[in-house]
Amino acid sequence: MLAAGVDLASRLGLTLHVVHAINLTDYPVDPDSANWERDGQSHVDADRRRAENMLRRSGITWTYRADRGDPVQLLRGVADEYDALMFIVGSSGEGPSRVVRRLLQSPSVSHALINRTHRPVVVVPPHALEHTAPS
Repeated sequence: MLAAGVDLASRLGLTLHVVHAINLTDYPVDPDSANWERDGQSHVDADRRRAENMLRRSGITWTYRADRGDPVQLLRGVADEYDALMFIVGSSGEGPSRVVRRLLQSPSVSHALINRTHRPVVVVPPHALEHTAPS
């Protein structure tokens, strides 16, 4: 999904503001582990390094923010701060987490943004850039 954001920002000559809403899925370790917080933070830090490396190589202007909290609120806050043109979010696909979300009646981030903001929302399907023509 980050690659799609980089591609779009590059084509439009815009700054990309990357927001990582940290949640329990960022902690792929045993919650009963004595090192749970440290191991989880290491995973979050590794994600940040990968994103920042990609962003540095992209040649675009960018910012990166990682924080805990409601993803919709975090995204809206950053969008308001920078007066963003649009949101670019990934699709959650059709995996097990989507089924759980449907059972719990929790709307997707993209749907929540569509319902709670005036900015356009671009939803990037999984593997979107695999099917784009080379520039």
